[in-house]
This record gives sequence, C-alpha cells and structure tokens, in this order.
Amino acid sequence: MSVPGAFSLHCPPGTKVLLEIAGLEEKLATTCVGHQRGRFVIVQMPSATETSRDALYPMLYPDNTVIARYLHEGAVVGFSSRLIKYIQIPFPLVFLTYPANLESRDLRKHKRITCCLPGCMKHGDVTVAGLLRDVSISGCQFSFPREAAAPEPAIDAVVELSCELIGSSAKATLPCAVKRVLPSARRVDIGLKFKEVPQEIREALAGYLDTALHVLG
Repeated sequence: MSVPGAFSLHCPPGTKVLLEIAGLEEKLATTCVGHQRGRFVIVQMPSATETSRDALYPMLYPDNTVIARYLHEGAVVGFSSRLIKYIQIPFPLVFLTYPANLESRDLRKHKRITCCLPGCMKHGDVTVAGLLRDVSISGCQFSFPREAAAPEPAIDAVVELSCELIGSSAKATLPCAVKRVLPSARRVDIGLKFKEVPQEIREALAGYLDTALHVLG
C-alpha cells in the first residue's frame, strides 16, 4: 500500500530503523531521532565495525539514495530518501530528506477492524476504563486516558480485558499479553494479544468480525 506525500510520518523518536544505503551491501540498524514534516528525518549514525565503517563513510555523501524501513502497528513501513549530510559533533547523526510517500506491508496474520467498544483492563490491583479501538480474532488495541493515572504495563505483562460486546453472554474477561505500549499526551495505547479465548467468545467475535468485514468491504 502506498501513502502519498501529504501525510505524517509515524516514526517517533526511539523507533528502530533499518537503512539500505546505495553503494553498501550491508543493511544498517539505527534509531530515529526525530523529523520535521516536509523537510527532514534525523537518525543516529548506524553502528558499524571498523571494517564496515571504512566502507560506510564514503557513501554518506549528499544526495546519495537511502531506503529506510521500520515497524508501525504490525506493518513494515518503508520509504526512499536522499542523504542531506551527516555530522559527528555534538552527536553522530545522519540527516535524510523527508519522504514523498510511504510503502506499507501488513505483517498481521489476522485482519483488524476499527471499532469503539467500551471495556476495562485490569493490571495487578488496578482496573482502568477505556476503549477497544481495533480488534481481530487474535488481539486488540485498548486505549485509556492519561488522566486515569493508571500505571503502564510492561511488554509481555499479562492483563485481564473485559468487554460486554465481545462475548455472547454477560461480560467476559480475557487474559491478554501486552505487546505494545505507546503513551501520548492524552492517552495510552496498549496492543494486546489474546492468550485464551473460550469457544463461545471466539465464535461471537468471529461473527462480529465477519459482519464488519462484509459491511465495510
């Protein structure tokens, strides 16, 4: 899927990025430092051994072609860019042109449906109310407001998710593993993978997803 130029680059500081620099066979791992829409993207100087460093620096000339890839919400996102310049002082950074478009390839095994379902997440002794913002047969995204002052669970922590509209009976509680935590100024988005789904709830959820996919096309 291609996304045209009028877009925001969903690559926050700290995102792991893989670079392919023209003239180098090796793909280089680095980290996004930041970007300004329509102007530039900044990444850390890629780590390199002494041998590969000798090959890297001659390729960091202005206007050389760079392909960058990173993960965003279960999809590999890539873009083509050109090198503006690199600096060593005060920190080793590489400046890239802001991409004209993005290419995205979804890695998820199961189709997700955007939704707005009220629910609760229990983490330890704390229960926080929020919304399921998307759902699939294998997991969902749960969001709660920052003002709830609930602690952010760690990656791979086990939490309990409750939502009346998932099951066909009364409120069902599902154990979930935390796979992503993305805080922002107003809310915290939690990516959850269902660990155990009773057959009744699985059938009800599958029915909901089939209906949604049929309606939404």
